[in-house]
Amino acid sequence: MIREQSVDPQWPALVVTGGNLLFEREQLTAGSAAAEKIAANGVLKASQMMGATFAGVGTRDLAAGLAFVKASHQPPAFTWLSLNLVDPQSHKPLFAPMTLHQVGATKIAVLALTDHTALANDSREFLALDWRTALPPVLAEAEQQADFILLLSNYSYSENHEIAKKFSQVALILQTGHVAGNMAPIPISKSLLAQTGIRGKYLGILDIDWHGDSDWNEAGQPLPGKNQKRPVSFYANRFIPLTQSLALAPDVEAVVTKTKRQMEHLRQGQTP
Repeated sequence: MIREQSVDPQWPALVVTGGNLLFEREQLTAGSAAAEKIAANGVLKASQMMGATFAGVGTRDLAAGLAFVKASHQPPAFTWLSLNLVDPQSHKPLFAPMTLHQVGATKIAVLALTDHTALANDSREFLALDWRTALPPVLAEAEQQADFILLLSNYSYSENHEIAKKFSQVALILQTGHVAGNMAPIPISKSLLAQTGIRGKYLGILDIDWHGDSDWNEAGQPLPGKNQKRPVSFYANRFIPLTQSLALAPDVEAVVTKTKRQMEHLRQGQTP
């Protein structure tokens, strides 16, 4: 499905995995941690096969510990992003703060934030900084290197609304917060805020006709002012449920089958 949607040369595409990809909760369930790790590895492998080369680090991705996430952080093949998740002693980023992608004629800077309010900052493995401190310097660097800034944010809607109001240079915020489900795009200042349900239940497709430093307007809808003279960027959005009835690509289906087999072996007390 994703491959079919991203092959048209007239509409260059970027496959985005926002975050909270690996686990359903912030903590693994007692007695089923091994099975949850097998499932997480399967989800990650399938996502990579479908074209994902990066993901934001959400609080749920850290459920199995920092080492589990770092094992798959292998740029440029796959990059975990978080500009505010740092080493507790040195305050150096534990993952990539930013990644750059050329999509057609547009250079896109992708940044990611991990919700510091949902993490216990007494962890010896990592420290999550407040976005108010961590975001401005990385955002300034992104402005120098890219045309379009995309922020993957693990924060709640209220926090993301504040970010959009404060930093109008962020063109698009994809939210992977703590409320599951789809959220149609909402224009806020010069930013667009949207959310697709986590862990591969839906494919969110956002078509953008972008015109630089401009306001957003939904395609096909009247402009807000009769005498609109400022440039306007347009968007169209849809959500496609990824039900089990949809045929999988053979390589992705092989990953799903292998993951299920490993989990069944584990349940039977065999080596996965």
